Amino acid sequence: MTDTANTQLFDLWRRSLEESTQAWTKLVSQTPPPAGDPFAVWRPVLDQHLEAWARMFAQTPASPDVLNQWKQFLDQWIEAWSRVLGQTMSTESFAQWMGRSLDQWLAVQAPARRAAEQATEQALQTLNVASGTQLTAVARQIVDLEERLERIEDGVQAIGRRLDRLDETMKALLARPAETARP
Repeated sequence: MTDTANTQLFDLWRRSLEESTQAWTKLVSQTPPPAGDPFAVWRPVLDQHLEAWARMFAQTPASPDVLNQWKQFLDQWIEAWSRVLGQTMSTESFAQWMGRSLDQWLAVQAPARRAAEQATEQALQTLNVASGTQLTAVARQIVDLEERLERIEDGVQAIGRRLDRLDETMKALLARPAETARP
């Protein structure tokens, strides 16, 4: 490419970057973020880039060295976007926006998760297969039974020790010489 074509390419790239930075700044400062469409945040930026690319290809003549320049252009573009996104994501407004987005996502997912759990529970009942909650309840009952058995075993051992002491005491009493009876 000639120097004029390189300059045109660079100017188009710079304008594209400036326009996308403005689009991102506008999107990040919006309150509340667009709801219902998870791609609504990216769509204006990507649309703006597609328009810039279309203008660039319409104005820039092709050359044999286009792949090398294309790679350089992409490297510069990625580096510039990394800086812009890094600056944008480090702002408090972006963090608040992400927090709101996560809250909205969780609010939408909670009913869906409950519905999925209920559907799974119903399917397991239909198939006559134990569900996770049923297995957990059975495991809890088994643990309770084991604890009761341990308490009973401890009680039986305590009674056995008392009987052993009583037996020793009785043997000791029987082994003593009989006292003479007093008149």
